[in-house]
Amino acid sequence: MNNNIDDLKKIYSDIKIPDALNDTINNSIIKGENYMKKNNKSKKKIINSFISVAAAVGIFTLSINISPSFANSLEGVPVLGTLVNILQFNNGSSQGGKITDGIDVNFISLDQKKDSDIITINFDGFNKENQEIAPFFNVDYKEAPFTMTFSISGARGLSANKYFEELKKSEYIQDIYELMTLDDSAQRFNIVFNQPIDFKVEEYKNPAYIKIQISKNTEKTSEQKIYSIRTSSYEKGEEFAFLEEMLFEIEDLRILKDSNETYLYELGQYNSDKEAQEKLKEYKDTFNNSIDIYVEERTMDKVPQSIK
Repeated sequence: MNNNIDDLKKIYSDIKIPDALNDTINNSIIKGENYMKKNNKSKKKIINSFISVAAAVGIFTLSINISPSFANSLEGVPVLGTLVNILQFNNGSSQGGKITDGIDVNFISLDQKKDSDIITINFDGFNKENQEIAPFFNVDYKEAPFTMTFSISGARGLSANKYFEELKKSEYIQDIYELMTLDDSAQRFNIVFNQPIDFKVEEYKNPAYIKIQISKNTEKTSEQKIYSIRTSSYEKGEEFAFLEEMLFEIEDLRILKDSNETYLYELGQYNSDKEAQEKLKEYKDTFNNSIDIYVEERTMDKVPQSIK
């Protein structure tokens, strides 16, 4: 884990131990005492077991809140939280979370393992009345280039963008960048991978976070060619945002950053130039040639070129 240590310490010092935990421990001790009355031979063993549980919880809680070295050892690993869902993907897309508002995507971390990396997306801004459940989100994984797009509704801020550079230290990640949106209650960003990957996405609550485990996919190749229908390249601005409204109904639409750090819309990908050219003609007729669109040939691992 390579993020700022002070931020990590603050996150773990703010961890809330559920109120129900004490009740669980007390109830367990009472059950143990009742059992010991019936089974005197097991008395000493049971006492030691429950004392060990209570002591472990106490030591763990104190260690998090008192010992900086212990907090440092937990970098990037949410020690509490309930698994809500392991996302199932259909044609590269899945979703999770609950509808909410006023949330900040406040922290994103990278934990580098031997054969995989773990990305954790954290949230802040929950009020006392609401449980810490992840805001409604969509995840889309597409190839050529290999990208994972996160669209998070009910999020008014993306202060986690200050950690984007840290994620580029992953052996799998080529780039990560924020996507422009006119909706002030939604945040979007792309993670671009430098190779085919396998991935697993999990959603947690209390605290709310999304966990993405990525590893190398050895079965796919990056050398395959595709034919992409795409727009010209644009700087971020009103013209680019307005263009998305015109293209909104296209099912496979995605925003990509090109080789010159400008942006474009991709309308779809095809396996042959002939197929792409036929679809290009349909789009030009649909939009009455009001949008400049092209067919671009590239391999699976290449980002689009800049076209003005």
